[in-house]
Amino acid sequence: MVETNKNSEQSMIDYAEKIVRLLKTTRKELNDYSFEKSKQYGFTGPQLFLVFVLYKYPGLSLQEVSEKIGLSKSTVSGIVDRLVCQGDVVREIPSEDRRSVKLFLSSDFSKKHNLMEIKRQFLTDLISDASTEDLNTVINGLEKIYEIIQNKKLKNTEK
Repeated sequence: MVETNKNSEQSMIDYAEKIVRLLKTTRKELNDYSFEKSKQYGFTGPQLFLVFVLYKYPGLSLQEVSEKIGLSKSTVSGIVDRLVCQGDVVREIPSEDRRSVKLFLSSDFSKKHNLMEIKRQFLTDLISDASTEDLNTVINGLEKIYEIIQNKKLKNTEK
């Protein structure tokens, strides 16, 4: 009986290690892909993600953008600085709150770039060779991982 529990525990460790390894390598591959695709449009990966966020949510603060793209506020600040210098992003200070800064895509940005076409190519090129069945399998697997993590977090907060 002890041996079975030991095997079961080792099996769980093996599963966990494989899941973590696959998530890490997948993230690296996605980062590499986004780096290459972003270069085609004259941006870095993080710059392009920031642009996508500001397109969808104009007027966000630096902190809000940071939370949406999952990078530190100081990193996002540097990205914004470069995009402002390129003329792609503008900072606006609302008259009702002079301490806050809101970020927007510049009017020149849409003249220089067709963001919807960039987004379409960026996203669809990635999955264009996958079957619908494969895409659904990936989505279901990622949703299941998310669900498992959320359930574990919930159990831990109940203790």
